Amino acid sequence: MAHSAILLLALAILAHLIADFILQTDVIAEAKAAPDGRAWRGLGIHAGIVAVCLLPFVAAYGPRGLGYLIVVAVAHGLIDRTKVILNRRAVTADAPPPSVSGAASAEAAAAPDAPGDRAWTPVPAALFLADQAAHFVVLLAGASVLLLGQPTQAAWGDVLNAVGAHLLPVSHQLQAVIVLVVLLDLAIVNVRGGFFLVGTLLAPRGFAGGSAQGPERVGATIGILERLIVCVLVLAGQAAAIGFVVAAKTLARFRQLDDRHFAEYYLVGTLASVTLALSTSLVALAAISAALR
Repeated sequence: MAHSAILLLALAILAHLIADFILQTDVIAEAKAAPDGRAWRGLGIHAGIVAVCLLPFVAAYGPRGLGYLIVVAVAHGLIDRTKVILNRRAVTADAPPPSVSGAASAEAAAAPDAPGDRAWTPVPAALFLADQAAHFVVLLAGASVLLLGQPTQAAWGDVLNAVGAHLLPVSHQLQAVIVLVVLLDLAIVNVRGGFFLVGTLLAPRGFAGGSAQGPERVGATIGILERLIVCVLVLAGQAAAIGFVVAAKTLARFRQLDDRHFAEYYLVGTLASVTLALSTSLVALAAISAALR
């Protein structure tokens, strides 16, 4: 793949990740999932954020970039709306039947909904992955059809060259920019994207926002560090050492693994976290290797 194509796709993914995982607040996410008119307001605000993140493509490609912005922003809103509807149906369909006993009903309502509970379902996490996959398909397909191989605006190239000469004083600037953007993509996916994926998987009926408290915040931080270490090991060609990372984490939780509920919770979270970090690191490594050839 040509260097310009790799950079184009990496920048498109970066714009999406910034819009979805950095600029989208808990308030916007909750509004999108609301059952009333707030949902469309939330979707409109989020689609507007996506459009703002894609403005550099308009500056670089002119009318074609504007077309790309419109297609991606509109598709983003429709995909998110579809995910909200499917998630709501899945949660309703899998909800446990109400108990005739008041005490039993209160106990069921207070019970945790996580791996190890009969009420738990992986469907919301699967929909999260499907939602992201659909976004990436639109991003990459739109870029391939509208932008790939097209010349950029002369003024855009002049600005990039002027800025790049100061920020990246290296002889091969294009390769350096590609590596930088790919690493940013990898970091956002594993820090923010991984947080939401694992949080949704472990507590699919709850809202996986960014305001975890107490032990949950500590566990989320451990997961982030775990994924970043896996990424570094893969990029450094030391993937075999990942086993030591998982072993060290397991050793710290050894006594708690006697609890079946916690053991299932721990295994699901750890396997999802490591799988995400390993798979995204391999993709990033392939992109970086192609860029450095």
